[in-house]
Amino acid sequence: MITSHDIVMVGGGGAGLRAAIAIAETNPNLSVAVVSKVYPMRSHTVAAEGGAAAVIKDTDSLENHINDTIAGGDWMCDQDAVELFVNEAPRELIQMEHWGCPWSRET
Repeated sequence: MITSHDIVMVGGGGAGLRAAIAIAETNPNLSVAVVSKVYPMRSHTVAAEGGAAAVIKDTDSLENHINDTIAGGDWMCDQDAVELFVNEAPRELIQMEHWGCPWSRET
């Protein structure tokens, strides 16, 4: 059997699945397939013990999150990319929560 798709996303972890969703939402006429060597619930995203972080509480600080991320990367991070990532993270995590991904609010 031969299967044909317009887009094939290789990798079923969090980034691959999120990219596939974005492609499908942006281009609903395209056929999108996700190919993974492991079942999505076995991906590195699910196995990561560090979880995900975003500035959601009023007591949190975007500036502190940006600085912590840059320091955690030994100051070798693309600082513009870190700033964009930190600013977008709250919206993305809330969207994923609405899709059924539970997040702990505890630190």
